[in-house]
Amino acid sequence: MIYCYRSILISLACMGSLVSCSLTELPQLADADVPENWQGPVVEEADIWPETDWWNAFNDEELSNIIARVQENNLDLENNRRNLESAQIALREAGFNLLPTPLVTLGTGASYNETRVDGSETSSSPNEPFALGANFTYNDILSRPATYDRAVADYDFRVAQVADVALNTLGTAASTYFQLLLTRDKVEASMQNVENAEAIYRIAQARVDAGVAVPIEALQQQIALDRERNNLRSFIQNDLATRSSLALLLGRTLQNFEVAGQTLENIEVPQVKPGLPSELLVRRPDLVQAEANLRSARASVDIVKTDLFPQISLTGGINASSTSLSELVSDPDTILNINANLIQTLLDNGQRFRNIDQARITMENSLNNYRRAVIGAFNEVEVLLSNIELLEAQGVVALQNLEAAEEAFRIAEVRYQEGVADFQTVLVAQNTLFSTRNSYLDNKLLRLNTITGLFQALGGGWQAEE
Repeated sequence: MIYCYRSILISLACMGSLVSCSLTELPQLADADVPENWQGPVVEEADIWPETDWWNAFNDEELSNIIARVQENNLDLENNRRNLESAQIALREAGFNLLPTPLVTLGTGASYNETRVDGSETSSSPNEPFALGANFTYNDILSRPATYDRAVADYDFRVAQVADVALNTLGTAASTYFQLLLTRDKVEASMQNVENAEAIYRIAQARVDAGVAVPIEALQQQIALDRERNNLRSFIQNDLATRSSLALLLGRTLQNFEVAGQTLENIEVPQVKPGLPSELLVRRPDLVQAEANLRSARASVDIVKTDLFPQISLTGGINASSTSLSELVSDPDTILNINANLIQTLLDNGQRFRNIDQARITMENSLNNYRRAVIGAFNEVEVLLSNIELLEAQGVVALQNLEAAEEAFRIAEVRYQEGVADFQTVLVAQNTLFSTRNSYLDNKLLRLNTITGLFQALGGGWQAEE
């Protein structure tokens, strides 16, 4: 029996050697897919890579409190945490599957007495009423390592997926908060526009009443005033809708949900720069997901390759029995048995080779998906770096234009009231001021959202575990 067991082990070792030699090499990215350096403009004095609490860089206490409440109460993030627990359980199960499946049994016989009609009594008891057995089964031996590799890749995918959902959720929360503050800035600007329009309307009406202006001037300004009043109502409604979106991210209803912030003016625009481009591969959760998919596809190729070899299974066990429970522990009668089965498919009309070809095609598609994700990530960072520089320059111009538009409107209003300028000049100055105010506010929001996008594009401080 020892000789047979040794032969089985030698056969398994030979099979394992053949399979290990046939393991599929993991496809790699092309050299051109990963640039050596960034070509976009970077701020040298800025921090490299975002921190895991990147939202604190905006230096707004309410934003930090909102993000903390999102982390605690967001319904998607709660599902995320449960999904990760499920993935951990699945990985542990895959680890156990590397080992033989054990089965331990404990049995006992039964004695009985029988009293017959004639008064005689008989008794019977098994000679060995106590039995202890330990058995194992070990199937699909050759494919189990590759199956475990695929399970590890799937687990890494789930971990990165959880991080990706969290990053997107927190980014959405920050952008929604900024949008709410912008809406409130526009409510304030719209109220100023209404006040300006009312002032011009009063002047126009007074000039019409005095007979120094035609009625069309007052009518045109009445139209402009009504338009600004409608814009104000729309912004107030947008405030409600945006608060509703933010409340949902916090897992609560709109009732009694308030946000204290009133303006984007006090929100700082932080600076950050990326490190080496190659580091992005382990810092962006979506790239780690794509790489994990590739590893899973490679493992699937290895699994179907094992179909070319015999299907090996082992069963074995050790059984002990004794007439008493104490002897079962101290001096049992023991029987050891080990069996091995090898099943080889001889003819399947090429099905196994077709399965391998299909698995290879899936792996090649996974490589292309990975490459597309990587190239897209690098391009996204480059565009964001360029956008940040552009928006900063536009912000300077927007502020200068706003100051100029406010002064131009003040002069036009005074000259119109004095009868020096005509109404058309005032109307143009008024419309220019209104649009310039909105452009200035929109630029601040774009800058905040772009830096938020850069934090996300750089992985938000997350990094895959090695």
